[in-house]
Amino acid sequence: MNYPLLKNQLPETIKKVWIKTSLLTFTLSLLFGAVFAGALMYFERLTTIWQLIAGSYLSVILLIFLLNFFLISYRYTYFRYEITGKEVVFQKGFIFRSITYVPFSRIQHIETEQGPLLRQENLMELIIHTAATNHHIAGLSIEEAQMIRHNVLLKVEELSEDGN
Repeated sequence: MNYPLLKNQLPETIKKVWIKTSLLTFTLSLLFGAVFAGALMYFERLTTIWQLIAGSYLSVILLIFLLNFFLISYRYTYFRYEITGKEVVFQKGFIFRSITYVPFSRIQHIETEQGPLLRQENLMELIIHTAATNHHIAGLSIEEAQMIRHNVLLKVEELSEDGN
C-alpha cells in the first residue's frame, strides 16, 4: 500500500539539529557510563558482572546512537504537517507511520519554543496543546512558526465566536 505523504516538510537544517542532538545524547550517555565505571574502579568494586553490565550499556547506547544517526534522513522524509480548513494534521514515523488530525475546535493554546540547538539554525518549535496531549512541530523557520501560530489562532477564534 502506498502511504500518502502530507505536503509540508520541515527545513533541511533540522537534520543538523537532529545530528547535534544525537551526538550530545551519546556523549552524555558515555560520560555517565565513564563516571559510573570510574566510581566502581575507585571503590574497587569493578567485578566481572559489572564489566559485563558496562559492556552491555556501552553496546546499547552505541546501537541507539547509530540507529538515530543513520535514520535521520528517513525521519526527515516522513515527518510532515499540513494546515487544512478544519484541522492541523501531523505525520510521523518511517517504520510505524501515523497521521494525527487535530481539529481547531480541540486546540486550547499554542506555544513556540526555541532551545539552543534550534536557535543556532534559526529554527523554532511549535507546540499545539489540546486537553488530551501536546503536538510538536520542531524545526520550523521562525517566520513560518509565527505565521502558522497566527493562522491557527485565527481559526480557533473564528470557531469559538461561531459556537457562542
